[in-house]
Amino acid sequence: MNPFKVMIGFAVVMLGLTLLALSSAENVKYGGVVIIGPFPVVFGSSPDIAVFMVLIALILILLPLLMRW
Repeated sequence: MNPFKVMIGFAVVMLGLTLLALSSAENVKYGGVVIIGPFPVVFGSSPDIAVFMVLIALILILLPLLMRW
């Protein structure tokens, strides 16, 4: 595991959380994908965001398979 990549990932997550906390918009929609092994866990604040996160999860699952060939 590359420590530089871990720190970059941590910084990007912290930046996103900071921007979300500082946003003055009242109706903020959010969602995310956590991949545990081959299984994605998808969540979202609205059904539209949850569907979009399912699409992102499918891309994240298929991308390594496509890169292998």
